Amino acid sequence: MANREQLLRLQGIEGHLRAHLRGQDHVLPRLAAVFVRGELGLTRTDRPRGIFLAVGPTGTGKTESVLLVGHYLFGENSVRRFDLSEYQRPDAIERLLGADGSEGGAIGRAAHGAERRIWLFDELEKAHPKVFDLFIQMLEPGHLTLATGQVVSFRNDYIAFTSNLGAAEAMRMVRSSLTSIEQAVLRRVAESLRPEILARIPDKFVFGRLTPDVQREIAALHLAAEVNRLRSVGFDLEVSREALEFLMREGFHPHLGARPLRQTIERNLQDAVAEALFSYGIGSGKISVNQQGRRLCLIPS
Repeated sequence: MANREQLLRLQGIEGHLRAHLRGQDHVLPRLAAVFVRGELGLTRTDRPRGIFLAVGPTGTGKTESVLLVGHYLFGENSVRRFDLSEYQRPDAIERLLGADGSEGGAIGRAAHGAERRIWLFDELEKAHPKVFDLFIQMLEPGHLTLATGQVVSFRNDYIAFTSNLGAAEAMRMVRSSLTSIEQAVLRRVAESLRPEILARIPDKFVFGRLTPDVQREIAALHLAAEVNRLRSVGFDLEVSREALEFLMREGFHPHLGARPLRQTIERNLQDAVAEALFSYGIGSGKISVNQQGRRLCLIPS
């Protein structure tokens, strides 16, 4: 039975997600509920505590949401992340489980270290067909045998998959309702993935495309984080509205969503501060856009 402190921690999952993700309010309560049920011991004990699939366009928060929950509940090293685009070849099984009795493969290595784990498998649709056979065992009965003979149990863990299946449909359905988009995306998923895999994934979440207003919120969120970080090391910055709009144009990509945004903000702010230090010997002031509109500049205060 969970104590009061643990219950409060679990109640805070959704709020933690809302503080860091934008534009996916329809997903966050259901995503949080996966971990609440698992941590309260309400789920079956013959499979992982929670299993879910997050689908939708790139850069909308699918992977980020898993990392956020993992860090919040179990610590920074709790998420075991696999990019399945790296496991498309026939040797994928050997790489995951080990090639001989002396080595346990990537899964064996990842099984060490953290007491509690979330296994995150990105881009599910790209995995080699034989990898799906492993996933069936992993999901039910909840364990795998490595090449070394060691048995890795996933029954105390969570397993999350992400996929871009249906992303094209979601991006095209600009004027459609959320329900219609979800139905179209999940129909595409059902057409593409093996039924025996889908039957073992009880929760499927469709992440929506980012509207311009949501993009602005995300940009402001990342911008505030970088401004605060730079202030902590001695550079006090004020950022103009024009600079925010510039960063939005540079940082959002039609096919990558918000994924490049954080790096765009960090690179442009840091370059502006560095240039001001060289030119004026001062690294604090107002961040604006230069006269040509091609880069940010810092006007010393």
